[in-house]
Amino acid sequence: MLKVNVSIEKVTLYDGAADKALSNATILIDGEKIAYAGPHSKAPAYEAMENIDGKGLFVLPGLIDLHVHGLVSEETLFSFLQNGVTSIRDLASDVFAALEWKAREQSGLIASPRIFMSGPVLTCHQGYPENVWGPKIASPVQGRYQAQEKVRKLVGMGMDIIKLGLEHELGPCLSETEVQAIVTAAHSLSKRVTAHITNEEDFEVCVKCGVDEVAHVPSRPVSDDLWKEAVKKKIWIIPTLHAHAGWAEEWKRRADHPFGQYCQHGFKAGHEQCRQNLERFLSLGGQVAYGTDAGNPHIPFGVSVKEWKDLQSTGLKPIQCLKMATLEAAKILGVEEKLGTIEKGKWADLVLYQFDPLKDPQNFRTLRRVFKSGRSYPAGDLQFPKPFDLDFWIKQWEKTKFKPGWQERAGAKKNG
Repeated sequence: MLKVNVSIEKVTLYDGAADKALSNATILIDGEKIAYAGPHSKAPAYEAMENIDGKGLFVLPGLIDLHVHGLVSEETLFSFLQNGVTSIRDLASDVFAALEWKAREQSGLIASPRIFMSGPVLTCHQGYPENVWGPKIASPVQGRYQAQEKVRKLVGMGMDIIKLGLEHELGPCLSETEVQAIVTAAHSLSKRVTAHITNEEDFEVCVKCGVDEVAHVPSRPVSDDLWKEAVKKKIWIIPTLHAHAGWAEEWKRRADHPFGQYCQHGFKAGHEQCRQNLERFLSLGGQVAYGTDAGNPHIPFGVSVKEWKDLQSTGLKPIQCLKMATLEAAKILGVEEKLGTIEKGKWADLVLYQFDPLKDPQNFRTLRRVFKSGRSYPAGDLQFPKPFDLDFWIKQWEKTKFKPGWQERAGAKKNG
């Protein structure tokens, strides 16, 4: 007889791979891994230390969020875990702080989702994100040799992916030569490259240079030829659809100021453009996976119900959204043999709900229990970022008015 730690009996199972749920399923958890997941009638004889009656309940794989800014505090990380996200990929952080958080998670010193990370964002001097968020999360490089050396150092320190920042609308950017050097160096070390972009010009550079994925769907119009080329080259998009809506909501607090009104309108328009762009990309067969940009305004440290609703508004079916956040996300991380689906031999990362989240995303708020590596955690309060210092950007606007040529007047020259 098989002896296990936990059995979840006669539950409705979405395993992350099949297109339909399996009713009357049983899941057996032995230590950190899944010993059985399938029809209750075919389960081996077993004896469990804890038996959970799953009748009327729903089990999903633990969700994977591929774009967060969550290495903030223990409370922030615990919020992800207590709200159904068992793995995160942080895409902008100080490299030593990131390594410390990951070490604490892996050693069990903190209750946290699994942490994957990029460390700092590669950019040019005074380019994004250095010119907006400061130097802590940026790593400026100049020229292809310096760019390649920086990639080698980050990979050698244990970074899981390389991220670069391209934002021509906000200042100078890496040259195509530098972007190509970053991609070549990363691929030679079997690492993927993701890129922050919002507009067509920067998206085109990514497609041309072989970047593996972009960290947001573009929020500006994109030509059909470029969409088709991106699909042909099998570039992935992590949509983060609701991030623009979150910023539009945040800027409502300063609707009394011209720049606040400008930002509120711009982010609202960007949100709608993102939806239209994703619809077109999907219609051409584009590949997408789940990411929320958690850490930005009104985006929770946990499952984003609004992100799921936005994704479904573009025509994605609920089961497709689930695969984006489980199996497809695990493939991007390169851990699909260990994570992403509920099946024998994989880590026991799964979540138990009172009501079916695939019937209504709001049901993500009916979470009962979370398992990460077989360890159980109760559902908990969902944390959100604190209000942002909007006055900082208003002061910047008042200094420059963001007129043409303001970057050059500030002493920033485009990096060739």
